[in-house]
Amino acid sequence: MQVEAETSVARSRGEVFDYIAHAEWLPEYVTDFAWVRKLSDGGPGLGTEYSYKMERGQAEGTFRWTEFEPPSRLGWHGPPATTGPGSMEPSGYWELSEEGHSTRVKLVMTPKPGGLFKLLAPFMSFGMRRGNAKALERLKQRLEGGTPTI
Repeated sequence: MQVEAETSVARSRGEVFDYIAHAEWLPEYVTDFAWVRKLSDGGPGLGTEYSYKMERGQAEGTFRWTEFEPPSRLGWHGPPATTGPGSMEPSGYWELSEEGHSTRVKLVMTPKPGGLFKLLAPFMSFGMRRGNAKALERLKQRLEGGTPTI
């Protein structure tokens, strides 16, 4: 499964990268997360690990930054999180590129469904597409509304 969404943010790539690299801030713009907590010491970097709980289904799991290339690319991957009759293995990446005085933000999610979720993948993709578009709009509003606190 692969779901993509893009937007343009009137901020520098460095500012956008620094903000999204703090995965503990994901619930501020991706409302599917109840919470995200950093498990590793220090600032975000390659290998930084996070735990999370999803809002719906109450699935819990972990992921880590598997790609960390400031200010252009962040990739993540985690073990499958099980909820009800299926599981979902989180993975994907953020790609940032210059677009004039703004930053083009591309979010690519590549989760691997397991169990019953394999059959539901086409329906889940539709919901993820819609959710990602809303998340990017919230990210845009958050970053353009003022300087993020780091």
